[in-house]
Amino acid sequence: MVTLVNKFTVVGDHDKFREVLADIGLYMRKQPGYLDHQLLRSLRHPDIYVETAVWADAESHRNAVNSEEFRTRVKRLAGLATPDADLYAVVDEPAEA
Repeated sequence: MVTLVNKFTVVGDHDKFREVLADIGLYMRKQPGYLDHQLLRSLRHPDIYVETAVWADAESHRNAVNSEEFRTRVKRLAGLATPDADLYAVVDEPAEA
């Protein structure tokens, strides 16, 4: 299992940014290996959003983002937000009681 962590700095209209991100999310939820998603917004810096998405494996995520449909949808973020994304793997989890 891997987690995408994507920090967005919104430089355009926030409502339009969230609309485009929701459209991308509709596509991603239909992809093999997609498990979960959250969008968080900073309370101190309201132009900063953090998106997390859990995938079964890195290959599933890579296949989804390498598709033409994904690239077409993500182009709509241009001028709205600057992304900073990477995949992460769990290295430590709380011990069960």
